[in-house]
Amino acid sequence: FLYGALLQANGIQLGVTTMASLFALVLAATGTAVAYFRHIESLLAPAYPTAIVGLLIALLFNDHLIPNPHLGRGVIAHILLSISAYCVLALALSQAILLWIQNYQLKHRHLHDVINLLPPIQTMESTLFDLISISMVLLTLAIGTGFIFVDDFFAQHLLHKTVFALGAWAVLWLLLFGRNLWGWRGMVAVKWTMTGFVLLTLGYFGSKVMLEVILNRV
Repeated sequence: FLYGALLQANGIQLGVTTMASLFALVLAATGTAVAYFRHIESLLAPAYPTAIVGLLIALLFNDHLIPNPHLGRGVIAHILLSISAYCVLALALSQAILLWIQNYQLKHRHLHDVINLLPPIQTMESTLFDLISISMVLLTLAIGTGFIFVDDFFAQHLLHKTVFALGAWAVLWLLLFGRNLWGWRGMVAVKWTMTGFVLLTLGYFGSKVMLEVILNRV
C-alpha cells in the first residue's frame, strides 16, 4: 500500500496522507525495536495507536499534491531522515511522559499502579536521552542534507519549515547540554522534549496541512 502510494507512475507523492502513512510505518518499526531491545513494552501503547491513526488518515483522505518526478537521491535522503528524526522524537516524547508518570507515582507512593509495568527508573531515563540523542543526530543530518540538496532551502514557501526545524534542533541541543551540565531530568526533560516535538510538528505537518488542505496550494 505505502509503496504504491509513495512511488507513482508520474513521480514521488509527498502529500500529507502519504507522509502520514510513512510516519506510521517508521514509528511502529522504531517503537517495536526499542521495546524489544530495552524491554519497554509500555512504549508500544502510544506508538501503535498513533501509527494506526496515521494509516487511517492515509486510507480515508486523498492527497492533492501533484507527484514530483524530479527528486534526486539527496532530496529523498533528506525526506527520509526528516521522517525518521520526527518518529524517534515522537517516541522520546512518549518515553518522557511515561517517565513523568513513573516519577509521580514514586513520589506519591503509588507502588501498585503503572510503575509495576515499567523498567527501573534509571533504565527509563537513559532510554529517554538515548532517543533524544538519536533524534538529534537524525535531525542534524536532515538539516544538513536539506542545505546541500534542497534548492532554495530558505525560500518563502520553505522558510517556516526551516525555521521550525532549526528551532527544534536548538531545543534538543539545549536539553542534552542541560542534562550533561546541570543534570536536567523529570518534568524539565518532559517540557523540553514536548517543545521540540511541537516545533518539528509545526514545521512539517503544520505547513503541509496549511498549504495542501486549507489553501489547496500545490
